[in-house]
Amino acid sequence: MRATVERAEALRLLQIEHQAVAALIDALSDEEMTRRDTIQYGMYYDQECSFKDLLAHLVCYELYTVEAIQEWRNGRAHWAIEAVKDPRRGREIHYGGIADRDHLSLREQLDEYRTVSAALEREIESMSDADWGSAPAFALNEATDLGGMIEGILVLPPRPLYRHLPVHVPDAAQYMRSLR
Repeated sequence: MRATVERAEALRLLQIEHQAVAALIDALSDEEMTRRDTIQYGMYYDQECSFKDLLAHLVCYELYTVEAIQEWRNGRAHWAIEAVKDPRRGREIHYGGIADRDHLSLREQLDEYRTVSAALEREIESMSDADWGSAPAFALNEATDLGGMIEGILVLPPRPLYRHLPVHVPDAAQYMRSLR
């Protein structure tokens, strides 16, 4: 897949995403962030996720994207490039991202979210536009450039471009009202 937006636009949209998540973090109490079964959209029917769990889910995709960018630069394909396209493996990523972080305290989860989101922004910001449109040094099943690979992991449809939060919290004000 080829990138559908330029690097600067991808970074701008990602920054909007991170600002929206940060605004929710600032607005919610610790109890609200850890209360089970508050995320009603975009989760599997059997999940009872808290906002903390949602952060783990968001971190998972952003971390895999950072790792995939680094692997791309080293001429290797990250496993997530193909895994996110397979429904079974995608489900495993979804559940695994949350389960792998379940042991973290709220503070640790918040720290990880901030660290990973900042790393992803730095990775994209540090690329040139030529890097963004570069072809891989390894074989893939379809024509792909670096920006397209990033979109493939981070914003696989039906997610809006570089905006994962609205899939799970379509209306932040309504979400906060539902908690109170």
